[in-house]
Amino acid sequence: MRHKQFVISTTLASTLLVTTIHAAPPPDGPAIIAIGSIGGSYEDFATQTAAPLESGLPGNRLGGLGSGLAHLGGDYFLALSDRGPNANDYDDCNNALDDTTSFINRFHTMHLSLAPSDPGSILPFTLTPMLAGTTLLSAHEPLAYGAGCGGAHSGAPALNAVDHTHYFTGRSDNFDPNRSSGFARDARLDPESIRVSRDRRHVYISDEYGPYLYEFDRLTGERTRVFTLPPKFFVSVLSSHGDTEISGNRSGRVANKGMEGLAITPSGKTLVGAMQSALIQDGGDVKGGVTRIVTIDIESGRTYEYAYQLDTSTKTTISDILAIKITSFSSTSATVKVVRTRPARRPCSSACIGSICASRRT
Repeated sequence: MRHKQFVISTTLASTLLVTTIHAAPPPDGPAIIAIGSIGGSYEDFATQTAAPLESGLPGNRLGGLGSGLAHLGGDYFLALSDRGPNANDYDDCNNALDDTTSFINRFHTMHLSLAPSDPGSILPFTLTPMLAGTTLLSAHEPLAYGAGCGGAHSGAPALNAVDHTHYFTGRSDNFDPNRSSGFARDARLDPESIRVSRDRRHVYISDEYGPYLYEFDRLTGERTRVFTLPPKFFVSVLSSHGDTEISGNRSGRVANKGMEGLAITPSGKTLVGAMQSALIQDGGDVKGGVTRIVTIDIESGRTYEYAYQLDTSTKTTISDILAIKITSFSSTSATVKVVRTRPARRPCSSACIGSICASRRT
């Protein structure tokens, strides 16, 4: 996991908080007005997952939060855990599973209370986060789980049999080796961003393993829809070890550099997914200067592609993306403005994918 504490100090979080207090963001852009934290060693509300993971850590340790953050309404937000703890070494056949575990993927409902700070404080407001609920992610249909290696046994959570469902987990070997990384029956999920539907009945979650883009019931956590992304985003040679997966493919997403960012337009009709780094065929994480953005019409599922020019003077990646209006989005690297909206029909060239281009505005 990337963070040990839930700290609201990102551009996305500050944008949401500023918008909560002001009718519009300050003229000079988003500003941090409050920082709050909650201990990562706490337990979340999914006590049924408290049994130790392969690494020995509790399965319901709160751990890192903030891979994704979405405003639910009022003072309530949804916070997304990553794929679970993978910083503790354990017997997984010389790191064949990248120390990933059978941590069941989940999101948390958080109450974030803002109050004026005491006189003389550095920031004008004090943020008090409180965990209000935990929702586990599952699928009604059977999923593909790994056989395990060394001290890691079957990747299927024991809770599957108890709850008569099929939970998604962060373990890297939970895939069908005979399919591409876009196979929607794979049980491995590395959630990175979350957004809420306009009616608040569903959430949309993007991932890095596929990359996948799924719709889940907000109350039950069961997957209700799979959005089909263009095949060029997937890798054909799958491995539970990230470096092996990178070296074994010539196209598709770079391992652990999938759909990091996700936005939903103010109308609630369109999702906008942003790849963290360039695809392998576009130069990959090291040489690639153009990453891809995909829009998905929620009603029809139709997709469009855009090219986004990264800052090549230094290593730049996209962490998340937030819709400001229907054609402008704020990311942690820059502001993206969509300037064309036609389906891609030709190979990627320069800062365009087919006839579709995106401009970078600073």
